[in-house]
Amino acid sequence: MKKILLLLIVLLCLACGAKKPTILSSSSNPMATSLDYEPFIDVSEYSTDKEYGLVEDKPIKVGEKSAINQRRYIASLAGPEGQVLSFYRVGSCCPYASENGLSGTALVDVYSVTYKGLKKPIMLYISFYDFETLMIPEGFTKREI
Repeated sequence: MKKILLLLIVLLCLACGAKKPTILSSSSNPMATSLDYEPFIDVSEYSTDKEYGLVEDKPIKVGEKSAINQRRYIASLAGPEGQVLSFYRVGSCCPYASENGLSGTALVDVYSVTYKGLKKPIMLYISFYDFETLMIPEGFTKREI
């Protein structure tokens, strides 16, 4: 049984090494907007890492094992000109080692985010298993409240 679990984890890790991550579980979550959730008021610093939250191996870590925290984080953001964001959860991918995850492994949730004037959705990679100071990723601004 341990060998099967280890093999599964290895295969999942290899799947996320591709340019476009393999979605391990999908979602039927409806489209929401940043106006649908109360934003975090302390998300105000811009990340200096141009890949922060935009690639699977640098997820935004909102903590508390709370999908609501993921949505509140997105609600804290706006488009480059202050546009309201529309988003939905695509699914989960990209296992990584975490003492807070199931059997020491956590997954990253992928959200498709759009706003008026954006030609192609932006994928945000967010984990609720761990927490780090929340920053604003490249291409977004702080939502004005």
